[in-house]
Amino acid sequence: MTEIVKAVILSIFGDEGPVPEVVLINEPEGIRVFKKDFIKDVSGVLDLGALLHISMKSVSLLMGEHTYQDGDAEVDSIKFFGILPFPDIKMDGLTYFFLIPDAVARGSARASTVTILVSEEYKNFFYDNMTELRSLIVEHAIRIKKMLTQDEFATVMVDLFKAINEFAERKVTHPLSSKRALKIVFAGLDSSGKTSMILGLEKKYGQLAAGVQPTKGVSRSQTAIMGLTISIWDLGGQDTYRSQYVKDAAELYLFDIDLLFYLIDIRDKNRFDESVDYYKQILHVLAKFEQNPPVIICLHKSEAPQESKGQVDLKENIAAARSLFDAASEDFSVKFFETSIFEPFSLANAFSYGLAALSPNRDIFRHQLEKLAKLSGAQGILLVNEKGLIMSDYAVDEGFGKLFEVSAPHFTSIYNNFERFVSGNSKKAVYMIEDRIVTFHVLKSDDFTAYVLAFLGDKNSIGKVEAHLGEFKENVRSLINSYI
Repeated sequence: MTEIVKAVILSIFGDEGPVPEVVLINEPEGIRVFKKDFIKDVSGVLDLGALLHISMKSVSLLMGEHTYQDGDAEVDSIKFFGILPFPDIKMDGLTYFFLIPDAVARGSARASTVTILVSEEYKNFFYDNMTELRSLIVEHAIRIKKMLTQDEFATVMVDLFKAINEFAERKVTHPLSSKRALKIVFAGLDSSGKTSMILGLEKKYGQLAAGVQPTKGVSRSQTAIMGLTISIWDLGGQDTYRSQYVKDAAELYLFDIDLLFYLIDIRDKNRFDESVDYYKQILHVLAKFEQNPPVIICLHKSEAPQESKGQVDLKENIAAARSLFDAASEDFSVKFFETSIFEPFSLANAFSYGLAALSPNRDIFRHQLEKLAKLSGAQGILLVNEKGLIMSDYAVDEGFGKLFEVSAPHFTSIYNNFERFVSGNSKKAVYMIEDRIVTFHVLKSDDFTAYVLAFLGDKNSIGKVEAHLGEFKENVRSLINSYI
């Protein structure tokens, strides 16, 4: 039996709060099962105190104040995943939050979590196998359609533990690395704007102004975002190179991709068919490799409007491109963005969304932002990193959310320019825009800085945000380290 998975814990919010209902521990002689009435007998690293902390943290981070307890939500609609760090016991947990129907409980349901624990050095087991592990956990959790006896709960968890161990023994054929790195690929035809977009994201405007030469073959670079190493592959789009990517050396260029950006020059409708054919070839290779990374399709304006050669109906081109590429995307998760190097926020929004799609904790972050917004009366709240990339967001309506996303990089840039003049440990800024107020709070971590931006309707809400910001910071501080 593999030693990767240390324990499986089923926690349920009972009369005494969140408690471990069933605990399974991986020991040399096999799986040991502890039911709630005998949890006190667990010793070692996972003693009673540690187990209670795991149950409390996993349930409270995802439960919130407003979900099922008021009877406003369908039980089956509330399901979240997240990777939670437990530094005190040097472990990380993949947690699934769900509700167990119970007619006698408040809201007719009980908040519950299944947490899979591994040692800190093995947490990449979660990231590298997230899709399969989610499926296994959900497959077993759906067997819990009501409150069961402790023996019945234990049977489900034992089956889950065995299924995960069997998967690990079959899947893990090499030592797991404790360092996580991402591979992000930018693809598209020649002159579609890939290199310009990368330079725009890196704010290398001098190189843009000097003119961008066509990429010959593949250009690779590395950057660090939130303590994570990201390898960026810019695939030159000339016809002579494309066959290498999808045929001759596909194992090198398209294997083990975490995120794919595909760019289309939206002004050149004559090449849409050629581009969609290349796009299909890339997806075919990914499917052959049994990979399904998020795909961000950038409907890219590669030149300023005044530089456009002749009149182009962009709305018509955008609609045509969306239709073509949407039909070609099949089972891949695809998101469209309209981007331009002359609108830097559009690049940041597309890239932010791509990173957020990779975050196992995106549900937790958004849930915590929603909770903070409702407690403070904010119309929208963003969590932004120091480069202006949006980590997570919440807004009362979609239109307001888009406006907030567009403006976030500008507020971040303004704050970074004036930050050296701000003193004190609790750094913040307040912006007045007619009758709207934007508050900007700094969230410090050991390795990096993040910002909380809130759009408020009146001055009274400023105090409400500050009153609840401490709890929000405490809830998400350690999670930022496992954002992606």
